[in-house]
Amino acid sequence: MSGFEGIFGHVPGYLLVFPLFWGSVVYFALVMARHLRIFAAVRATGPSPFAEVPRRIGGIVRYTLLQTKMFKDPRAGIMHFTIFWGFVLLTIGTANIVTGGAIQAVIQIPADGILWTAVSAMQNTVAVLVLVAVGYAFIRRLITRPRRLAFTRGALIILVLIGGVVATELLAQAFEAARYGSVAGAFVADAIALPLANLGPAVLSAVFTVLWWAHIAIVAAFLCYLPVSKHLHIATAFFNVYFRKLAPRGELPAMDLEAEDATFGLRTLQDLGWKDLLDGFTCTECGRCTDACPANMTGKPLNPREMIMGLRHMAVGAENGLDLIPNSPILRAQAGLDDATPNPKLLTTAIVDDAIPYDAVWDCVTCGACVEACPVLIEHVDKIVGFRRNLVLEDSRFPSELTGAFRNMETAGNPWGQARSTRTDWTTGLDFEVPTVADLAAAGQLDKIEVLYWVGCAAAFDERNRKVARAFARCLNAAGVQFAILGQEESCTGDPARRMGNEYVYQILAGGNIETLNRYGMAERTIVTACPHCFNTIANEYGQLGGRFDIVHHSVYLQGLLASGRLRTVEADGVGGSVGPSRSVTFHDSCYMARYNNVIAAPRDVLGSVAGVELREMERSGKNSFCCGAGGGRMWMEETRGTRINAERTRQALATGAEVVATNCPFCMTMMKDGLAEAESNAGGTVSAADIAELLADSLAPAVPSGRQLPVLQ
Repeated sequence: MSGFEGIFGHVPGYLLVFPLFWGSVVYFALVMARHLRIFAAVRATGPSPFAEVPRRIGGIVRYTLLQTKMFKDPRAGIMHFTIFWGFVLLTIGTANIVTGGAIQAVIQIPADGILWTAVSAMQNTVAVLVLVAVGYAFIRRLITRPRRLAFTRGALIILVLIGGVVATELLAQAFEAARYGSVAGAFVADAIALPLANLGPAVLSAVFTVLWWAHIAIVAAFLCYLPVSKHLHIATAFFNVYFRKLAPRGELPAMDLEAEDATFGLRTLQDLGWKDLLDGFTCTECGRCTDACPANMTGKPLNPREMIMGLRHMAVGAENGLDLIPNSPILRAQAGLDDATPNPKLLTTAIVDDAIPYDAVWDCVTCGACVEACPVLIEHVDKIVGFRRNLVLEDSRFPSELTGAFRNMETAGNPWGQARSTRTDWTTGLDFEVPTVADLAAAGQLDKIEVLYWVGCAAAFDERNRKVARAFARCLNAAGVQFAILGQEESCTGDPARRMGNEYVYQILAGGNIETLNRYGMAERTIVTACPHCFNTIANEYGQLGGRFDIVHHSVYLQGLLASGRLRTVEADGVGGSVGPSRSVTFHDSCYMARYNNVIAAPRDVLGSVAGVELREMERSGKNSFCCGAGGGRMWMEETRGTRINAERTRQALATGAEVVATNCPFCMTMMKDGLAEAESNAGGTVSAADIAELLADSLAPAVPSGRQLPVLQ
């Protein structure tokens, strides 16, 4: 016999495979097409498929094929990698069945069938590995039950289907080998077949037939269940990763407040972009985002996974009632039918209080831990800020304590409402003058400065952070760096306003700062700041309003000064000055430097240059850092739900046994200082918080700078 009869002639009713399998494929396609009708009902804006194609394809290789983010949890990563690739490789056998043996016929041509024998051996090996991985997945779901996993019926159904597909294929092959003879390359099936041979031909044929058709039936059921299950991500993840956000992580979506068709933030499904919906349909429900969320971990209602799943549920609800196969336009017009448009009521339902609770919207600290943890690159933070924009700009619905912060930023240029005239008070006590850009410009000395020091509101007005500003200025002075400040002309960058949802105030502040910086030609110079929030906003977001500046965080700038030899510290043996006492230090990574801007090594290099410092890392550090609790405007909001986030981070810091908690952010400094002061385990105040600039300034080798010769202006 030739063709499929030579391969599947012993399978009763083999021809029924084609309508069963390909019918399920058609059903899968129709359900997916119905999903797309929801995508057509939302905003068409989204990433271009032709922008940065090599980078996008590289992301598919890294995040979907190699699944690098999964391995942050090694055991779960190995399990998922095994199931994914095993399922892909085992598809060769199923594809061979539903194509009438065409796959086998082609692969058998070269090397007289040896290649197909190798494929069979590979599939047997993979089948065993997948079954072990599925068994481990059941243990995790039913017995060990990690906190981040949701115990859902859908997850168990998927595991049953995957295990069923693989087990029935392997066992059917074993009974086939026992009844009809050894299968070339199928060493596992042949081994199972040995004790089965005594069952007799009739029994073997019957069991083989049941298992073979069970395999096809489960495959068909899987295809029908897939588009309405969490496992849909095996199809959508490739698209979600390809169309991922390529802009800097810290850049929120631009918003044109003057556009005639402007929508102020995200209120309903129709306000979302199609990529936002794709995020919802791609969610794997793995819970990594929720497990990483500091708000959720400290007992607050924010649950990033439930928010994304809520968007999916709203979208699926809106498509309920749509026919799988829409009627023709002529019939719809004649009969007055509308079976192609999603439910308008559900399309216009407010997302807040449906997909996400109102309180949860304001619990977010915009730390980006959820985004960093997500294996399929879903963007949670941008959506939450979008919800805030709508609540603030359209509904005026926000925590009452933000009213004062908004007013202060709009009228005084800083969230604390302090007078602009006090912006330079932090310089009191320095033994050198810190000139302003305005004074230098008036004296014609502007071209002599190397850098503009962007002080930031916290360092200008908060007494504890003023010490950090003075320490950093001493470091610049010791290195002979010619620098100046804006002084009273500096305003808040607008970061708090933007992340609180008040885009209007943000654009006022940002526009004013851009105008000031351009007026003094600062686009041609380097700006340095000790505030990660100022850094992120100027570096990644001012470009949306036409402001493009070269800005460096003080940890990176200090690292450069040390590497170039312009800044020298006392050596461990006392050369260059007296060595202070040895100290153990743990470093708290700022979310906006480590996660958003990948600045991880620089602050540690600075600490490494300080003699006597022993660095002790916290369990959650680098891109896995735990937020201090002040981001996203939370610095100006009361924390009334659950445990204070800074208290939890303080606990993690104290667990290292370090004597000093080092920071590189004024917000983190405030939160860690307060956390240490309130911690019962630090009742004696033996552990303190210090900025890396302070630790460095205290260890500088005494020297007289020769490079810094800016005039003292009267």
